[in-house]
Amino acid sequence: MRLRLDPGSRVRVDLRATGVLKALAHSPTLAARPESLDIVSDGERIESDIEARVLASSIEPPADIAPSDRDRMRDNLLGPQVLDARRFPALVFRGRYQGSIASGTLAGRLDVRGAPRSLSMPIAVARRGELLIATGAWEGTLTELGVAPFKALLGAIRLEDWIRIRLDVWFAGADS
Repeated sequence: MRLRLDPGSRVRVDLRATGVLKALAHSPTLAARPESLDIVSDGERIESDIEARVLASSIEPPADIAPSDRDRMRDNLLGPQVLDARRFPALVFRGRYQGSIASGTLAGRLDVRGAPRSLSMPIAVARRGELLIATGAWEGTLTELGVAPFKALLGAIRLEDWIRIRLDVWFAGADS
């Protein structure tokens, strides 16, 4: 059986604001849609190599902030101090899913700024009509991923050195 990525799929990245002026800052959740991803299964047991890509330019700041703040956040995110999207246009995960249609583990390496970082997360899968929805989360630090936490106004506004990557990946169009 081949499972194909549905357009409703999202990868979300949670960040936390800190600092003296954190009330003025944002604890943003960024969102992106992964490009193509297929998983091949032989029945209920799945052991599949995974390669998933997210274009840095597709990462969206929160919709509930002012457009000028969204633009500044996007510029900072794509700039040389954070993702350096000009040199590294995509974040790429290469790994393996092992488990079943109901649950398993996704483990591998996430390339951020061209350097691989190890990640592993438990995955739960639920059926919703014709869709299979895989969810999972990994928590760590920005510095583990090779990214310095953002700061402005001499550090009065800054991001905590914390990150949570959440998967909400939908699969449809299962065929044999």
